[in-house]
Amino acid sequence: MNPMHTISDALSFLESIAPTRWAFGFDNVGLLVGSRDVKINGIAFALDPSEELVNFGNSFGANLLITHHPVLWNGTKSISCKTNEGQLILSMIKEGFGLIASHTNWDGAPGGISDTLAIKLGLSPLGSIGAGAEVAYSKIVTFTPAEYIDPIIDVMANAGAGMIGNYRRCGFHSAGLGTFEPLPGSDPFVGRIGKSDQIEEHRIEMICPSRLIDDVVAAIIERHPYEQPAFDVITLRPLVEQPLGRFGVLETPVTLAEFSAHCDSILMTRSTTWGDPNRMITKVACCGGAGDEMWQAAYDAGADVFLTGEIRHHVAKAGTETGLAMMSCGHYATEQPGMESLCEMFHNQFPNIHCKIFEPEPGSATRPI
Repeated sequence: MNPMHTISDALSFLESIAPTRWAFGFDNVGLLVGSRDVKINGIAFALDPSEELVNFGNSFGANLLITHHPVLWNGTKSISCKTNEGQLILSMIKEGFGLIASHTNWDGAPGGISDTLAIKLGLSPLGSIGAGAEVAYSKIVTFTPAEYIDPIIDVMANAGAGMIGNYRRCGFHSAGLGTFEPLPGSDPFVGRIGKSDQIEEHRIEMICPSRLIDDVVAAIIERHPYEQPAFDVITLRPLVEQPLGRFGVLETPVTLAEFSAHCDSILMTRSTTWGDPNRMITKVACCGGAGDEMWQAAYDAGADVFLTGEIRHHVAKAGTETGLAMMSCGHYATEQPGMESLCEMFHNQFPNIHCKIFEPEPGSATRPI
């Protein structure tokens, strides 16, 4: 008998591959319509929420929609059938659909929009570049006898501290002397009540997402040999955990004209390209969707060409004047492959749930001819 999964399960899986903390502050991601407790019959994936998507979901018995773009962007005080968004939300409710949006958190996620785009273009190895959502970080410091250094680092790491890039358990410790005087009623690890004493200790420092500080402190207190361990929490500058853009190298250098034709064929689009058609292209930077502001990061990374969904005229001018070739390949063309990847990931995670990707007709509001 196949297990029944709920929308809550879908949200949990999505959080594991594209955490909501990676979404920009202006964004609106997560469960936008429906209830977490509803059992999933099927999932329809799409770049945009639409009436066509609702009809597509109904065609195979789905009751959950997962889109890249949200249905609502700004604070809303009413849902009215007089607006397109209101009509769509009311239609989803009437038809019994839940809606989840995974937008800027999926743009830069491993396996997400920009990753999938770079892989389709044949880039390797992949590196991350450019802007990303800033995540609040802190440094947590504690002090322990030398024989407890590894156990304390272990529990701190297991609670979420000490992650730097692809490395875990990152920390620093240094030796020093701690002084103390146990008072009546205390139960000291070493020393005697009423007598000043000192002990050789090690200061342990690890960075930690601020949202996990309470968990790390609780882990320290539970494992620490002292009755009352000391610790400091220091606020750090926010960090970008997951940049949106990607950078890679073509296996075989090609001219800009050849690369533009290759992209059009792979992405089934018609690109607008700025630069010398005969220029040889080896290093490529890309970002799905409306990513033209990332051209500077592409230039700084040493890219020969920067590719994204949309490039405004003044941005194209500024970028090409530095010698960087630039390509505008279309919002749909650069982001739809990433939604296909998300659909496949969900299918692999929940094989008993029917997952299908919606492809609007060419010429529709969301897919150009």
